[in-house]
Amino acid sequence: MKALPLISLALVSLSLYGTSIDSSVNVPTQEHLKYTFGNHKNHPVQKLQERQYLRSLAPMDEMQIKNKLSSQGYVISTIKLRDVASELVYQVYATDTSAKSLRLSVDPTNGSILKTEPLQ
Repeated sequence: MKALPLISLALVSLSLYGTSIDSSVNVPTQEHLKYTFGNHKNHPVQKLQERQYLRSLAPMDEMQIKNKLSSQGYVISTIKLRDVASELVYQVYATDTSAKSLRLSVDPTNGSILKTEPLQ
């Protein structure tokens, strides 16, 4: 009986984000559900545990990602590790060489850019 709501929640989360990002690091389903759904997700202790857990999964840390993108000409304003539809990605807000503001999804294994979205 409990499995059906969890499965439906997982399907809803996938539909909210559309297609996969193709990150090389996947977050286990139980951990994804634990940190994504419920009233507790905004609790400070829960947020701290989530950040620590996601960092333990990421092969590269934020400074390595920042250095790699900076060497490609991006100016980084914010970088956060995110669980997006059970895929681990760094979400980076940056400015490129032509002064366009962008949101980048970066693979935490090799620092490659998986997705680029312009910001208004």
